[in-house]
Amino acid sequence: MSLRTESPTGIRTEQRPMAFSRRAFWRGVRAAWGSAMILLTGAVVHAGVVSSEPPWGPPLSMIIISLMYGLPLGALGITVASLAGAPLAWLIGSSLARVRGVWVHLTAFAVYGAVWAVTLTAAYLAFFGTPISTALSSPYLAVIAVGSALVVAAGWGWTVRQSRREAEFAPR
Repeated sequence: MSLRTESPTGIRTEQRPMAFSRRAFWRGVRAAWGSAMILLTGAVVHAGVVSSEPPWGPPLSMIIISLMYGLPLGALGITVASLAGAPLAWLIGSSLARVRGVWVHLTAFAVYGAVWAVTLTAAYLAFFGTPISTALSSPYLAVIAVGSALVVAAGWGWTVRQSRREAEFAPR
């Protein structure tokens, strides 16, 4: 079956029970992106509240300012990170297609999300002159790594759930 005419059930076989279609893969990328945007929105609102003491202004105005600047810039960063990380995510998913254990997949994608986020963040900071040792010792990097681990695993989990739901109702 070609990738262009695949069925809603995907391309799973007994030998490759966790195989996925191109459609399912991009659904996972979009789900991880959407989860990251939700997390980013919460982080930006939190930053607005935390920075809302004098002389900056009341909480509502700081939240609005934080959202105006933080969301577009964050969305751009998340989009670039998602698209740049997609080929490696495809390879990880393909290499795990024979493994049935859901926890193995969730763990692999969570670790991938954390490592990818740390790598991109450290590279970004190094590009602007921050020493790598300083970048890697930042407590914010741990928060970014945990958040990225959660959103990548959530994207994978949501996609698997949707694929299984489609397979249930697919014509046989």
